[in-house]
Amino acid sequence: MTDLPNFGEMKNLQVYFLTKGGTQVFADERRNSLEAAVKLCVAGGLRGIVSEARAVLRQPSAIGRIKEAGLSLLTYGQLK
Repeated sequence: MTDLPNFGEMKNLQVYFLTKGGTQVFADERRNSLEAAVKLCVAGGLRGIVSEARAVLRQPSAIGRIKEAGLSLLTYGQLK
């Protein structure tokens, strides 16, 4: 049996939220926009967002909101 992590220690981990940022529609509303991703990260104490690059290019104003929230932004995809 492996030891389960102490959740208090997990605050030191850098956890990011993965989203398509609205480039694809999901049943989970949190994955459908960068704005929803920001709200989730702030509420959950996450380090930042990993988004499909097209979503960021379609909503460049989101970059400022993400930065103002103190979050990191990483991108992936063909347009990166």
